[in-house]
Amino acid sequence: MDLKTKKVDNVIVVHLFGRLDVHLSADIEKEIGKIISDEPSSHLLLNLEDVEYMSSSGLRIFVSTMRILKESKRKLKLCNIKSAVKKIFEVVELIDMFDIYDSEEAALQAFKSE
Repeated sequence: MDLKTKKVDNVIVVHLFGRLDVHLSADIEKEIGKIISDEPSSHLLLNLEDVEYMSSSGLRIFVSTMRILKESKRKLKLCNIKSAVKKIFEVVELIDMFDIYDSEEAALQAFKSE
């Protein structure tokens, strides 16, 4: 699992690559936590376009990230989720908990209109 970041206005876009499984989740969660603390006024957009697999431990990252951001009145959005990964959200009935967009552009536009 790898990640790249970029800043667009007041949104940090985190592009995740590879497999989000139990072996890598703790490292990714730490990296995302560092991004959140380094950018205390920015929202977060997780682009999952290149995530080919995600386990339940990967879901934990999203839930904990959302909680951390909510505490400081910031938002989390997800975009470009492949159907196999989206199915994980649906199976555990967390799909409605997240703002999910088909593209990075649509998600960034949604941040601007809030």
